[in-house]
Amino acid sequence: MIKLLERITLLARRWATYQRVRAELETYTDRELNDMGIGRGDITRIALEAASLATPQPKAQTEEERRPALLRQRYATDL
Repeated sequence: MIKLLERITLLARRWATYQRVRAELETYTDRELNDMGIGRGDITRIALEAASLATPQPKAQTEEERRPALLRQRYATDL
């Protein structure tokens, strides 16, 4: 179940990235795009490439995970 939620979150981040990049590139004039070496027909491809680079957010670490390994070993309680 968690893997499914992580996958859905990643797809949502990629979709948002795609929409954001596409919207920004569409605001430029043809001349500005040409100065960047981009044609208006390349906008979709570039937005898709940017979306594919989106990564999942790192998991939040607990206080125990933030401690260096040496401290965890030193202060671990043996039962």
